[in-house]
Amino acid sequence: MLSKYQAEEMTYTIISPLMGATLPLLNGKMSIRHLAMVLQYAHDLDSLQTAKNILISIINKVNEKSDGIVEMHDDMAPYVKEYDALKFIQPPSDPTVQKRLAYPLSLTTMFSNNCETNCVYCYASRRHVPPSEQLSTKRWIDIFHEAHALGIELISLSGGDPLFRKDAITLIEELIKLKMLFLLSTKCHIDREKADRLVEIGMTEPVNQFIREIQISMDGPDENTADFLAGSPGYFNRAVDSIKNLIERNFNFRVKAVMTPFNAPRVYDWIKFMVDLGADKLSIAAYNRTFFRHRDNLFLSREDRDLIGEQCNRARADFPELKLKISGLTSALSQKEREIASRIDLDLISAGAKSQVISDKMEKWKNRTHCSGGRSSIVVTPDGKVVLCDTVPQQDMFIVGDLSTQSIMEVWNSEKLLEFAFPSQDKFVGTVCYGCTWLNDCLNSPAGYCFRNSYFNYGTIFGPPPECPIIPDAGLRYE
Repeated sequence: MLSKYQAEEMTYTIISPLMGATLPLLNGKMSIRHLAMVLQYAHDLDSLQTAKNILISIINKVNEKSDGIVEMHDDMAPYVKEYDALKFIQPPSDPTVQKRLAYPLSLTTMFSNNCETNCVYCYASRRHVPPSEQLSTKRWIDIFHEAHALGIELISLSGGDPLFRKDAITLIEELIKLKMLFLLSTKCHIDREKADRLVEIGMTEPVNQFIREIQISMDGPDENTADFLAGSPGYFNRAVDSIKNLIERNFNFRVKAVMTPFNAPRVYDWIKFMVDLGADKLSIAAYNRTFFRHRDNLFLSREDRDLIGEQCNRARADFPELKLKISGLTSALSQKEREIASRIDLDLISAGAKSQVISDKMEKWKNRTHCSGGRSSIVVTPDGKVVLCDTVPQQDMFIVGDLSTQSIMEVWNSEKLLEFAFPSQDKFVGTVCYGCTWLNDCLNSPAGYCFRNSYFNYGTIFGPPPECPIIPDAGLRYE
């Protein structure tokens, strides 16, 4: 199940055959009762109430993270697309082997590895790519058209900063012409001229009622805080000017702040400052470990998190129209608890405690975040080199293709990509994975395993990440 209209990123969920057969029936023409009657007949259910309960459970599941199913109204009629449920029927496949997508669902594109800022928490590797080696405007546009022809509608603009490249607006214009969906997240200064140009190319025009979003990042309510965290003198004033220019032209935008101990005490002041400016969509996110520029003093303590929560609750009460999104700010382990967890030695603890540790990690492992690399997406770097994650080093060991000379499909179906995304058991010789009875599940399940975390924790791509239930330590601290 693909959710295309998420502001920050495309999400997809693996669903049961029953859900897959049911969703195409929700075409806006039938009531809940009529749908339940169809389900009862199609699946030979014992009662109408049973069918209705199944239908409601499916709707609740789909709407768990976003409003995927909504009540039909006349304004939506022009946008309704009907699907034949019979087209979703496929013969059963080998449960031990993942049925791979014929082509990617999305592309992550890095127009540039450079930025106007030098953020203290930057997650990007920022590999230097000389202008002479970067993909040309024409080549980028050719890639967009190839993606469009494959049915790819979702683009994640990463980097560096998408607007840093001189022809960035030309590239974005082409994405808009192709009706592709993306979030434009930037710290580049959007002056009046640039804002007008973005209006001209259609950034404020809807696609199936969805208006593409611009995200401006600014991490503090004053010059000292915002400029320090952005690593750029004058950034606060440039960001304020960008926000004003977006407001004047009725852009769909939000402002995001990364939370660290340096700005946590003044979250309310930041929110109030934004509301006074006219920004009513805000996001705050906890600092997470960045593998290229990390400092332990950027981690939030439990006290910091509680303080942020109190200020956000106050702001929501004071500004009822505010749309405030909070991520990554649930209470983390205390530092003492984390140190204990990282020193766990399964050979030295009791059998009962050992079983509980494994059980807890197993539960988290079953619900781990899906890896999209090579399964639903690829990452295109400024010179066309293809990697499978935008937070890994852009080095030979991670490169699986090159769109300066290859097509998307040549890379997608290449032996190099397949060996990286779906490695054989032999790749894991010398690690605990090699003889593990769960290895096949890890490699062939839709979730995969996080090769990035394996690399940054233990120095190998083909090995267990610290989240693995049989790894005794907790790995690096991430938040």
